Amino acid sequence: MAEVHSIGGFGFDSNIYLIIDETVALIDAGTGMNFESVKRNLADFNLKPGDIELIINTHCHFDHAGGDRDFVAAGCEVSIHELEAELLRKGDQTITLAGGFGGRLGPMEVARELREGDRIKLGKLKLEVLHTPGHTLGSICLYEPKQRLLFSGDTVFCEGIGRVDLPTGDAAAMLKSLRRLARLEVQKLLPGHGPVVEESADMHVRMAHRLVKESRW
Repeated sequence: MAEVHSIGGFGFDSNIYLIIDETVALIDAGTGMNFESVKRNLADFNLKPGDIELIINTHCHFDHAGGDRDFVAAGCEVSIHELEAELLRKGDQTITLAGGFGGRLGPMEVARELREGDRIKLGKLKLEVLHTPGHTLGSICLYEPKQRLLFSGDTVFCEGIGRVDLPTGDAAAMLKSLRRLARLEVQKLLPGHGPVVEESADMHVRMAHRLVKESRW
């Protein structure tokens, strides 16, 4: 059985999810400003940064992707949706909001550009890539249908949704993405920020969709 652990969320960092399977992976990597704390949490599982083989970014914002470079330096590969790959390669400062977090995103190599419907096989865990624009143009969620896990990035949280008023945000696209997610069977919701929902998480997703729909964006 694959293991999933939360090892981040310090300060401005996004939640960072560690997946221990045949491939050891991270879902997002935070800002990188709290890398020492992240390393200490990895050490609790007898892991070092060099043991992380793959980072899957849910989107390009600095609080999720700024920490990628520390792991790339240790030999890790980075993946992100194809619409945002060039932003990381060029070290974009504007759309990634790096300056807003008081940081700077250095250019980095992107090993894999993700697309709608891709399957990421980590071992026992097989994640389906869902393109869910709204928060950003290239936002994705990752769905594991057998265990009904949803890594939702900044598309939907325990009690809310991601902002749509930032660069490449789109309210109409967010509503469409939430409508799609509301059709899924989701037992456990692992969002980009805030608490994990351990049970009956699809209720939270449907509630988010309903609230946005009724707001008549």
